[in-house]
Amino acid sequence: MWGRWVTVQSPRSVPVVVGVDGSPSSLSATLLAARHAAAYECPLHIVHAFNWLPRRPAPIDAGWRGTDTETVTGPGATAKDVIRRAVSAAHTAAPGVVITTRLLEGAATSTLLREARLAALIAVGDGGLSTRVCLPTHSVAVHIAARAACSVLVARSAAPSGGPIVVGVNGSPSSERALDFAFDLAARRRAELVVVRASMPIPGAGTRDYDELRVLVDLVAPREDKYRLTARVRLQRGEPEAVLVAASTRARLIIIGARGRQPYRGLLGSAAQTLLHHSPAPIILVRGLMRARLEGPRAVVPTG
Repeated sequence: MWGRWVTVQSPRSVPVVVGVDGSPSSLSATLLAARHAAAYECPLHIVHAFNWLPRRPAPIDAGWRGTDTETVTGPGATAKDVIRRAVSAAHTAAPGVVITTRLLEGAATSTLLREARLAALIAVGDGGLSTRVCLPTHSVAVHIAARAACSVLVARSAAPSGGPIVVGVNGSPSSERALDFAFDLAARRRAELVVVRASMPIPGAGTRDYDELRVLVDLVAPREDKYRLTARVRLQRGEPEAVLVAASTRARLIIIGARGRQPYRGLLGSAAQTLLHHSPAPIILVRGLMRARLEGPRAVVPTG
């Protein structure tokens, strides 16, 4: 009796996914996602989600084309235009990367969350989070950051071109995954890596400072040997959120675990929430290693 056959993705077919909407931060996300895909030699999948709009008379002075796939990206901009611009930007950033595209009908958040299930990493623009007084709960970037099944890259409209990759650690399992992710990425990108740990100041804690620094060095040293990369280590006293935001002002990218010490799957830690709102640098919230996703099962196997 014949059983069912289950097709499993080959290691390098797992894509980096980027959601695009034509905004400046979306374009920045495309550039970063393309470079990330190139570093890991995996394809880039560009996705634009849209809802059909009811037909209506075009304003006389607006210059709209009157298509059903118009988006909120500006007068005359269509879904195909958004995809076309993103593909052009990705080719410029990483000429050798294999690019696929999809136009999908539906809400952006639910569509991108579905795409994230089989992604190595998903990238989105921040939607202007750094310009808001409060962190908006309806933001697509916030929902993707909090609920995606894979690691998430949130890009800014104007990301810094230089500076080191910074990773924040706090001793939790989530931060150790972030540390592995950061070492792997820095080695592939041949970038400078800074490892930052922050803790609240304690009067007369000189001995404790030395002990914590020793623990941090012991955490970093095996990874330096593994990746053949020397990292700078910084132990700083202060509110962890404030220390990481300050570190991000000089970074090309900041990496932390998505949940910090939170035990509940899908929630963001306080540092992640603060960096989403206040970091000028793009941020990667780590939920797993790129390498682990790319080195998954390889075969087509019979079941039943």
